[in-house]
Amino acid sequence: MINHFCKHPLWECNDRLVRVAQGLEPADLVIRHARLVDVCTHEVLDDTDIAVASGRVAYVGMNGHTADHCIGENTKVVDATGLFASPGFMDGHIHVESAMVGVSEYARAVVPHGTTGIFTDPHEVANVCGLEGVKVMFDDAKRTPLKAMVTIPSCVPAATGVEDTGSKIDAADIRETMGWDNVVALGEMMNFPGILGGEAGVQDEVRETLKADRCVTGHYAVPEQESWPQRLYRRGNQHCHESFTVDDVLAKLRLGMYVLLRQGSAWQNLPVYLPPSSRLASTCATASSAPMTTIPTRSSPRDTWIACCGRPSPLASTL
Repeated sequence: MINHFCKHPLWECNDRLVRVAQGLEPADLVIRHARLVDVCTHEVLDDTDIAVASGRVAYVGMNGHTADHCIGENTKVVDATGLFASPGFMDGHIHVESAMVGVSEYARAVVPHGTTGIFTDPHEVANVCGLEGVKVMFDDAKRTPLKAMVTIPSCVPAATGVEDTGSKIDAADIRETMGWDNVVALGEMMNFPGILGGEAGVQDEVRETLKADRCVTGHYAVPEQESWPQRLYRRGNQHCHESFTVDDVLAKLRLGMYVLLRQGSAWQNLPVYLPPSSRLASTCATASSAPMTTIPTRSSPRDTWIACCGRPSPLASTL
């Protein structure tokens, strides 16, 4: 899948990145003397320089090496002595509209706390306003530095034959939206009975997602049925945030599913997983849906982890 969320596609700027790294062209930005949090090796690298060009890291100076050769007349230089540099937090599952604000206002609350990207399922907006409402919502997101990656709602209406909210999304709509630049997945498939039963319309939505090489996100909360997770996974569900115990997490991971450890405004499961499953944290993310009243005090995955555990994450890649 092509990443549409960077300032420039890599194929447009890879030559420039090499020139900057070699000192043949100045960087746009150089951060000096930072303490770099390496989420791959679980290290904190002291006195590190980072050169940025075209919105991407072009050079990292560490172990006595600096980025002096990347600095030109118009390069912005930031002295980060005593500060940490780390990748941004990614919220793996959220319904922004549950916070009773739009994406731009939500970004105003969470970006200062280190959240740079969200995977958001706008199913409440879609239930009322359909795809047009989703488009308007994410036109608003383009005005912000927050990367809003959309998972298109799969269950609109949420309960067929019961709700009268006025909108509907079917397989043809899913096929259309899978071509949108900001769409990365199918939103949580709450109708897991329809998946298990091979319901035509539901399965067609999954097929259109898989044809587009996108992820099908799931919503499965009946762990006592041993064969059901396997049947869901074989039908295309690759991801789930509905786990209530460590055993639920393990059962899904063993099938090859992506599992999110959830700490939301409604279901606050994270303390149940920790510390026993903290060793799994590098393969999981935090899902949250915070109401407006909680945004100022718990507005990032970092804050959520500390609130649950009383300490920062032992693995930076968790967040």
